[in-house]
Amino acid sequence: MFDPERKRRKPGVTGNRAMDISVLLERVLIANHISENMEFKTISERFPEVVGEAVLPYVKAVKLEGRTLVLKAVNSAWKQELFLQKNTIIERCNSLLGKPAVRDVRIV
Repeated sequence: MFDPERKRRKPGVTGNRAMDISVLLERVLIANHISENMEFKTISERFPEVVGEAVLPYVKAVKLEGRTLVLKAVNSAWKQELFLQKNTIIERCNSLLGKPAVRDVRIV
């Protein structure tokens, strides 16, 4: 039977102190790599804002590996163009996400 007056033998996940639910939620998201998936989903959905409409037909966002955004270019000329725009792409991704989630861009 459940006795509310009975004390636990071991402390709970948060120990003896109360913890904000947002901290716990962030820990769960990070542990399961869900936040990375959400960040990549945001980038891929709003990709025209990141690279621009003129470049969009020639590049595709592939994945986010840690803090590296992987892009696929249609040919070597566009690969070079994206390489030259690398810093701008990083800045636009981070401003779109509201945090420094992208540190590097790899173009394949």
